[in-house]
Amino acid sequence: MIDNNIIYAYTYKRISSFNQVGNNSFNAQDDANRKTAKEHNMKIVGEYKDVAKSGTSVKNRDGYLKMMSDLEKHPEVKYILVHNLDRLHRNAREQLNMIYELKARGIGILTASGLDTMNEDCMSEILDEAATAEKYSRRLSKETLKGLKVNAEKMLHNGGIPPYGYVVGADRKLHIDEAKEPAVKKMFEMYASGMSYNKIIEWLDNNGYKTTRGESFGMTSIKSILENEKYCGVYFWNKRAGKDFRGVRNNHKLKEDYYRVPDAVPAIVSEELFSKVQDRLRDNKNKIRNHNGKNFYPMNGKIFCKKCGMPLKGKVQYSRTNKNNEPVKQYRFSCDCQTVKTVNEKYLDDMIVYGLRECIFSPANIDELLQKLNGYSESQNKEIDLQIRLLEAEKADIDKRRKNLIAVIEKGNSLDSIVEQIKKMEEQIDKINSRISQYEASKKTFTLDDLKFIKDKFTDYVREECNEDVITFLDDTIDKIQVDDVIDVKLKKNIKVDHDTKKIFG
Repeated sequence: MIDNNIIYAYTYKRISSFNQVGNNSFNAQDDANRKTAKEHNMKIVGEYKDVAKSGTSVKNRDGYLKMMSDLEKHPEVKYILVHNLDRLHRNAREQLNMIYELKARGIGILTASGLDTMNEDCMSEILDEAATAEKYSRRLSKETLKGLKVNAEKMLHNGGIPPYGYVVGADRKLHIDEAKEPAVKKMFEMYASGMSYNKIIEWLDNNGYKTTRGESFGMTSIKSILENEKYCGVYFWNKRAGKDFRGVRNNHKLKEDYYRVPDAVPAIVSEELFSKVQDRLRDNKNKIRNHNGKNFYPMNGKIFCKKCGMPLKGKVQYSRTNKNNEPVKQYRFSCDCQTVKTVNEKYLDDMIVYGLRECIFSPANIDELLQKLNGYSESQNKEIDLQIRLLEAEKADIDKRRKNLIAVIEKGNSLDSIVEQIKKMEEQIDKINSRISQYEASKKTFTLDDLKFIKDKFTDYVREECNEDVITFLDDTIDKIQVDDVIDVKLKKNIKVDHDTKKIFG
């Protein structure tokens, strides 16, 4: 029940780094806030805090954001108690915005020194304190930057979580994490070969790889790895552009003159592979494709009028010949050469995909297909063997420690804690054995039956799947499609076509 004779208040405290956790900073802020509440006959009904959070922005400050949300829900709370105003903000603009917005709602901020934002006489001092806090923050930032630059000149890891596939050694430099190195290499190799993000994610999941936080990889996390030049041996620092006048940072904006030293980090991938991946990332960024759901046109950009060379483009039309006026997908001419102005998309695409299937899986190509598939499978199996060896080594280490604990019990020291440790180790060994079995079962050798299965699924996959694999496949196989009285499909070089299959393409 709300008592109108009581002033209800929240308290807020913040420290900037984990280094301050043990230095009584929080306790000092707590004591100051409680003393302020007592002096002004206020009742504290909510306490909020943020640990290791900068005061220059409210982003990721969960305690602050929760407090502001709760103020909306509880209009009976009339004050926020803080040790100093800089606990709330070190950005003068945001500090003043907050003060005036809360003041308009009848909510004040009260500091341990007696500054009260509801008191007009305090405003000049509040302005001075806000400006001083921001000035201090900027000076501190510059000094910190100097120290980080010294670290960068020594090629030291400059804080934060190291890139996936690396660990920070005792020398404070990056070293390759052998357990995660295969995953990084695979991401680059798969993407460079034309595989989609979904295929890469599927491989990572199937092989038990997780992010540093123990979560499944997503497109964003993979893309950030593929763009990181540390993986080809380049040390860099201070690459991202700084915050703008609003205190907002655009993480996609880079500096032109950031600190960069080639061959200063142990490389996981070659410069050639990294460059190939960057080329594909740029190409995909620049491509404009009609590539959304049911309106995906696989052959867009490939089809031209045979007489004048003008392109045909996919477009959905609504049929006037059926009762339901259903949409019909067509390729439309953009020239005046043709009497028939559209080509049915399903007819054209089905014919081309069927022809490609017959070409690729023709008897002349079977031996080479099997050889290439099993060559790929062999490289996969080598990586599987590496993962098995790593698991076997981990299992051997656990089993050695387990046997040592059993020896302790055999000497008569049967403590419950030791028995519990042995039980957990045995469970770990069982899980490792299960993963090894899964890896062994995933090894593959392709047969003629597998090729038949792939051929049967080929047409539906190309026609129905909207992903980078399909686009890359069509780019790699089809040079140009020319439409006139007949449809003429020109394939790229080095694609074998037998005599019977060639009839389909002319």
